[in-house]
Parts: sequence; structure tokens; C-alpha cells
Amino acid sequence: MTPSRIGTAELILWTGTIVMLLVLALCALFWSVDKRLLHEASVWAKPMKFAISLAIHMATLALIIGLLGVGARAGTLLALTAAACALTSLGEMVYIVVQAARAQPSHFNMATPFTRAMYTAMATGAVILTVAAAVIGLVAATDREATIAPALRQAIALGLVGGTVLTLVTAFTIGSRLSPHLPAEPAGGARMALTGWSLVVGDLRVSHFLATHMMQALPLAGLVAARLLPGGVGVAAVWLAAALWSALVLITYQQALAGRPLLG
Repeated sequence: MTPSRIGTAELILWTGTIVMLLVLALCALFWSVDKRLLHEASVWAKPMKFAISLAIHMATLALIIGLLGVGARAGTLLALTAAACALTSLGEMVYIVVQAARAQPSHFNMATPFTRAMYTAMATGAVILTVAAAVIGLVAATDREATIAPALRQAIALGLVGGTVLTLVTAFTIGSRLSPHLPAEPAGGARMALTGWSLVVGDLRVSHFLATHMMQALPLAGLVAARLLPGGVGVAAVWLAAALWSALVLITYQQALAGRPLLG
């Protein structure tokens, strides 16, 4: 794809991706010199994780839009969707970084009217980010101009729409409880390296992670299936992968609700 063919939606999302990577680099620099902790982890751990996740999210959507026909890529719907996604990502990151600098939690912080309002705003932003993926998935599924292999088209639709539904279910459960842990995590409890998931109580972040990254895993599986398998077999393989991934999300979701840790 030549630069002249990049549509507005793609340009917005790639710009947003670059901004998130710059935020990641900045937070990594802060992490190297600032050793303050919040909930037994570096104050910069959460901003770095969110910067990575948002960069992956926007890059995925930009790549998928690049596969669509000229009409869809140049349309107002995807431009507005991309703008909403990028601006919301930026707003969320600004607040998360500011709170990290103050050594204050950005999530589940009900200490003041301001932090309560911001928590509600962040929840709204999360819905916008997630629904943006579903919109793009539905456009990809119905765009007749797009020359996308059937297996990949199915994978994009199932990954983005299915991932949106499962992400909203897991996210709203976490938000309504004001904690991802069931029961409350004890101080000093063992956690998984890198992810920080609890190894002593149920942790809804496991299912939330799997649900969110279904948006990347399924399209990737569809790309492999489209290249290696015949048309009908590839589509069947995509549906099987979608069913297995969804089952994994639901199993880890129910496991957390039962208060059992991932490796318990």
C-alpha cells in the first residue's frame, strides 16, 4: 500500500498507535528512575501495559481497514469510528499517566468526586474503544468491494464482534465489583510474572485479557487458515478456533467468579 492510498481512518489509527508507543517509551524511562510502588507494583506498570494494549488495538484496526474496499475506507463511518477510538485512547492514557505520576490508582478509585467521575468517564471510554472494533468488524463482514479470503473475512468478523461482546461482559463484571479479584486479594499474595494476575484468588483480568485479544488472535488464525487451507475447510477452522477461544474466555471467567486462581 502506498502512502497516497492510506485513508483517513487508517491515518488516524496509525497516528494513535505511534502516540501510544511514544507514551510507552516515556513511561519506560520514568520506570527506570522512579522506584515508587502502588499496590506492590511499579507506579508505571499500568501505564506501560495500557500503552502496549492500546497500540496493539489501534494497529489491528488499521491493518483490517487497509484490507477493505476504497468506498469503505474513504467513508465517513470509519473515519468517525477511528477518531473516536484514537481520541478516547489518548484521553484514557493521559489520566492513567497523570495518576501514575501522583502514585494514585486510576481504576477503582472512589476517593473523591473527581476520581469517581473519571472512573465513570474511563468506563465510557472503554465501551467506545471496544465498540469501535465491532463496527469495523461488521463493515469488513459486509464490504463487497473488499477482496478478502472467506476464512480471513469470517475471522475478522468473529474476532472483532465476538471479542467486543466478551470484552464488555468481562469488563462490566470487573467494573460493577470495583475489583477484578474474588475474594479480596490478600496483601503480599503471589502474582504471575509480567501480567500481575493473582495466583491465590480468582482474577477476572484473565478472561478480560483473553476476550480483548480475541480481536487479534482470530484474525491471525484466519490469515493462517486462508493461506494454508482450502476455502470451506479454512472457514470451518476459523469457526472452530472462535468456539474454542470463546470457551476459554468463559471457562476462565467462571473460574474467577468461583474464586479460583488461574493455576489453582
